[in-house]
Formats: sequence, structure tokens, C-alpha cells
Amino acid sequence: MIPRGTTATSRYDASIVGSPSRAIVVAIAEDLPNPDLPRESIAANVPAPERTGGIMASAEDPDWATYRLGDFFHLPEGRKRHGKYPGTVIDEYYKRASVPSDYEVMREVIDDVRSIRGIETPQGDHCVIHLRTGDIIDSSEFSVDETLAKKRYYQIDEKGRYIKAAWNQYAKTMRYYVAVAKKLKKLGIKRLEFSYRLDFTPYPDLDRSRMFGRVGDHQKSAEYVRKITEFFIGESFEVVRYECRDADHDFIYMCNSGFFVPSGGGFSKTIARMVKLNGGTVVSSRR
Repeated sequence: MIPRGTTATSRYDASIVGSPSRAIVVAIAEDLPNPDLPRESIAANVPAPERTGGIMASAEDPDWATYRLGDFFHLPEGRKRHGKYPGTVIDEYYKRASVPSDYEVMREVIDDVRSIRGIETPQGDHCVIHLRTGDIIDSSEFSVDETLAKKRYYQIDEKGRYIKAAWNQYAKTMRYYVAVAKKLKKLGIKRLEFSYRLDFTPYPDLDRSRMFGRVGDHQKSAEYVRKITEFFIGESFEVVRYECRDADHDFIYMCNSGFFVPSGGGFSKTIARMVKLNGGTVVSSRR
């Protein structure tokens, strides 16, 4: 297992380590023996976080599959459903706020939960890149190359047509990341961390897209992560491994980024706003 902070610039293998819900980016150097070591043996030494103080801290908790932090924060639905997720950021938020989208209250919640759980923050010279993966890629009719080639949309209207709106473009294109790479170089950023969840499928039984793929198979998401990561390595960035955990942990970690690259969706939108409120820099592109 490669220690936290290890970098590799020659070869990159984005693997699902352990169960799919614990998507871990692992940088593997060319000279390491047997890079195809079974995932189970790689994950053997990765301890699962324990549930403490009422916080839903286990990455294996099945309730995370339907925990839509971004939607619950911005939509009235969150006020009605937060009690189903006791001890989470959203649950704590609605105990303090009566309306959605109050960023000042959310910032207080983030600080308090981070202190309780002892969540670390990114190093100041690192940029954290959030990738929206899971259902929007795995169930899409488009291949990974097609998704990276041009803007693709996910949800459809009642006539079966894609809703061509900014909020409906979750996975970013390669043109977007090319523009981001240029901006990061101008900022002098050399080290990157990627955060994503391959198995994020909050609507497993709802036909919200054309559903041409199997949602349960996350290989397309893994391929999407790999190709984007390989692009940045090819641009001479160092990729530092970040061990993704549960949604609250990753959300709080990213909100404390000094530099952050968002993907599409409300989750990333919320993080980007919090980063700005905390004095950080959001690096993105309209492409």
C-alpha cells in the first residue's frame, strides 16, 4: 500500500480498492512488482472508519447510497428527510437552519463536524479535484471517450430528450480539464488530489436517464477517472493519493481546500462556494 503523500508521474492506475463504496485513487510506479495484485489484498491493510458520537462515519453504511448532500442542502426535500441520516452534516444543518442554502450556517456545521471527527485538511500547495462519477457515467449511453469529447447531459424530459441545461451536465469534458491545467500552471500548482465516489447511485430504481448501461458496473466511472488522471500526469502534475471515505468526510475535506476544481452537480457547486467563503481559490472553465 502506497503511503499517503506518495506520488507517481510515470504510470497511473485508478483502482477500486476494497468494496466499490471505498473508491481510492492509487498511484502505482512502473517499477513496482505485480501492479495487478488483487484488490482484496491491497485493501487488507486499509482500516474502515468507525461510527462514533452518533456520526454516520462508516463508509460501508448503506444509507450513504441515498444521501444526496448537495440536493438536501439546496432543496426543501432536505428539511423533510434529514432525520433519516442522524449525525450527518445535513442532519446537523437542519437542526440549526429552517431554510435551505444558508452557507453561513453550513460553514459553522462544517467546522464543528470537522472538529468532532478530526478530519484533516488538504495541504496548502495541493489542488483538490472533484470528479462526479457513478450513475451519470455508468448508466449513460455514451462511452467515456464520447463523454470527454463534448458536453453530455444526463436527465431526460417527458419526451425522452436530454435536458440541455448547465445543471444537467455532471461529468466535465477533456476541454474543461485542458483549460483547468493551464490555469493551475499559472497559479504555480504542481500537486493534485482527486476525490470521487465510483458507486454513487442515489436513484438505483428510477429511470432518470436513458439507462443504456448497468448502474451496478462502475468500470466506466473508473475509466473516466483514469483518463483524466493520466492527462494531468502527462501535463507534469504530481498526483497525491487521497483516500476517499464517506460523503461528509470528503465534503468537509474539499470545503477546506486552498485550491479546488469542481465538477458538475450541486455537491460540487456547494463545495466551490464554501471554498470561496473560506478564502480559497476555485479553478474552473466554461468549456
